[in-house]
Amino acid sequence: MRRFALILTLPLTVVLLALLIYPLIYTIILAFTSDKGGASLGNFIAIVTASGFAQVVTNTLIFTCASTAISFLFGFSLAYAMEFVGAGRRFFSSILILPMALMPVVSGLTWSMMLNPALGVVNALLRVVGVHGPGWATQADTALATVILIDAWQWTPFCFLIIHAGFQSLAREPLEAALIDGATRWQTLRMVIIPLLRNILLVTLLFRMMDAFKAFDTIFVVTKGGPGRATETLVIRAFMQAFQFYEPRTTAAIGVLLLIATMLATRRIGDLIGQEVE
Repeated sequence: MRRFALILTLPLTVVLLALLIYPLIYTIILAFTSDKGGASLGNFIAIVTASGFAQVVTNTLIFTCASTAISFLFGFSLAYAMEFVGAGRRFFSSILILPMALMPVVSGLTWSMMLNPALGVVNALLRVVGVHGPGWATQADTALATVILIDAWQWTPFCFLIIHAGFQSLAREPLEAALIDGATRWQTLRMVIIPLLRNILLVTLLFRMMDAFKAFDTIFVVTKGGPGRATETLVIRAFMQAFQFYEPRTTAAIGVLLLIATMLATRRIGDLIGQEVE
């Protein structure tokens, strides 16, 4: 029976090794290999010392933190508000998750047309009330905020779904006890609900942060990393190094940096979850 089970899992194991493990190992080896074939840190040095690297890292951190925070806070607020909805809860939940059903490329193209400075509907509506709208994705001072808001708009439903499921799984006894003791809704939320949902909230933050950290579609479709380097992130730079400058080794080095950063963040949040379990 055990041998039969191993035979059944062998095809999947081979596929995983071919599509996941081997590319990962090859990327790591490529990142630490010089043009002459020897082991070297030159690829990482070239990336760190490249022009605009500090701004790229700053853009990545701002985009990740801002998009994660906005989508998480709105998702939590919507999930909490849904607890006070009686009739029509399923209908409103279905409406709220519609942005997540769109492909990021479709979402990015749609918002690009809506935010077009000359022909977009957003600036047209602003002109009706006498406001001259900016070039949302074409001005350096507004481009990063624009892609952050688009990304947060699309992935707020993701946070909403997970947190809403967490609300549905809560035991009612602590909530009823808080109400009997005279706690206000704010006190119940802060002292009872949030502590009970702590692990779910941390997992939501982890998944959302990982997704925002490697976001590519929305940024590339809307701004392609511009204007200038205003919205260029590490993922966008990796794409440019690979397909514009044909530098596979430096691309691999960026991938390793992204992997290390993701692992460190995952480890930290995992430790917080583990402390709660203990």
